Amino acid sequence: MAPTSRRERERQKRQMQIIRAAEKAFFERGYDNVTMDEIAERAEVNKALLYYYFKNKEALFFAVNLYGVRILHKMYSECSELETDGYGKVKAMVDALYRFSKEHPDYFRIYCYSGTERFEMSETEDAREIVDLRTGMWRLMVEAIIEGMKDGSIRSDLDPVELSIYIHTLAINSLNLDLTSRMVLEARKIGRDRFWRDLEIFLESALKNQKPESGDS
Repeated sequence: MAPTSRRERERQKRQMQIIRAAEKAFFERGYDNVTMDEIAERAEVNKALLYYYFKNKEALFFAVNLYGVRILHKMYSECSELETDGYGKVKAMVDALYRFSKEHPDYFRIYCYSGTERFEMSETEDAREIVDLRTGMWRLMVEAIIEGMKDGSIRSDLDPVELSIYIHTLAINSLNLDLTSRMVLEARKIGRDRFWRDLEIFLESALKNQKPESGDS
């Protein structure tokens, strides 16, 4: 592989400078409240140069989001390689999503926001990579479920693809509760960690193959 030229290194450095400035802005103020003028000022570049690298704010948003999705995809991949049964891998992936939300809360927030309807038709290169990575995570989950059905650790009376969507939807929504739900849980002194532990108990009873006890027919 040919060494990277000085000009290319400088281009990559400037591009990263812009992405980091946008990242800080999005994390602090949210996508809708940030302008390209603000990002240009934070990155210490003029708007012409900003638009040379990124055609609009949405393209910058996906460039930032891509970093978080890569982290989560790596976590899922590591779970898929664990020396355990199919259910153990599924549980590890669900746990990984929770760890990601706690260890990288800002990336998790924009990860969820990028999945909303307003961004569904984006055609940027980074957006396409994000779709590929998210599809890859879904496939890892489906493969783990199928493995669990084969090894007997997961019930086999449900469609594995459908089941993967149930799990993902339940997990994501449990980490993005509406205000009323949060208030009700707080009134009952049920914190975020306990709520998640209870969700895992629910998933275990729903997913695990209930093997008959010894002596049962």
